[in-house]
Amino acid sequence: LDLAWLASAPLSEHVVWPAAELSPSRPDETRAWPILLDTLVFARTDDAIASALLLLRAKLLEQLSEVSKAMATAATDAAAAASLRPTACVLRPTPHAPPVCVVYLLRDKEDESEPSCLQQREALHARLCLPNDRPLLRTSFALGVAARGSDARIPGLLRNVHVGLGASGVKQGTPALVQGSYEYYHYLQWTGHGQLPKPYDDNGWGCAYRSLMSIISWFRLQGYTAVLNPTHYEIQKRLVEHCGQSADELLGKKQWLGSQDVALFLENALGVTCKILECPSGDDVAGSARALVHHFETQGTPVMIGGGELAFTLLGVDFNPDSGDVRFLIMDPHYVGPDDLAQIHPKWVGWKSADSPTHLGTKLFSSDKFYNLCLPQRPSSI
Repeated sequence: LDLAWLASAPLSEHVVWPAAELSPSRPDETRAWPILLDTLVFARTDDAIASALLLLRAKLLEQLSEVSKAMATAATDAAAAASLRPTACVLRPTPHAPPVCVVYLLRDKEDESEPSCLQQREALHARLCLPNDRPLLRTSFALGVAARGSDARIPGLLRNVHVGLGASGVKQGTPALVQGSYEYYHYLQWTGHGQLPKPYDDNGWGCAYRSLMSIISWFRLQGYTAVLNPTHYEIQKRLVEHCGQSADELLGKKQWLGSQDVALFLENALGVTCKILECPSGDDVAGSARALVHHFETQGTPVMIGGGELAFTLLGVDFNPDSGDVRFLIMDPHYVGPDDLAQIHPKWVGWKSADSPTHLGTKLFSSDKFYNLCLPQRPSSI
């Protein structure tokens, strides 16, 4: 009533506040529906705040009316309406697109794919000329208070750490890089999504866990999932309870993970399928440059590299098909320093050749070692 009253103009000089009369009802007849309103208005920088607030009130009233009409259409009775979650949100599907305000009627307890609003999103994708293979208009992409599933940020956590690097060194190469945003996880950071607010010592065994966390962050930041980053123990627990791993050998232990473990976790926790690229020798990793270029051009997901003695995250390749020269954009989870790009570039995140030394002094890809690469596949969904 306050919102409607402030947005309306009095019919005469004699202002009378609106009144509502409610008939007595039994407690089980009373229903409450939380309605989340979120909108956006544009105002000139030299406009008075009061003018902008008037615009905002009018827009919120318009949105409230839209929610009411949608509720009345979708629900035939109070019981049906009780399962609805009216949610208005502001979305910006691409960096260069203008924001759009959308009202969804979500179903109670549905998962992050929000299937109840699929047809509405399909129509919006078509109207806004958006691709039909990635979720850009789910509420997990919303701006402001309507956003769901936002991760509790670990202090200093860096995103997109490859930005700002120099050329790879491949002459006339064609770089193929990760598409979208991701977070850089490495040794001695907090584990999980900040629920354990202190450094977690996984030095010497947790590199694959950190690589998995970076991959999960990619799927979350692209809107494919609302799953928050798990702790090391939660990763082990899921692998034991749902993926057939041995509790005695893994649960609560400082135990390495391999590419197959990462693939199992992603499929079980996120519903993401993975391809495993087997390389019997480090020479075969370089020989798989074309396949890796194809992966980054078509899927764009970070790749976990396991095998040998260490695990890494691959963010891209630069390949010249005529000369065969190739460089790998490596994000190294073995880093133990502060989250400072000046100390991270280019040793810990940078372009590497197959012979580049690791922090242990070994070759990145040794000819006498076996490597498995986990290539997560981008879900084709909106």
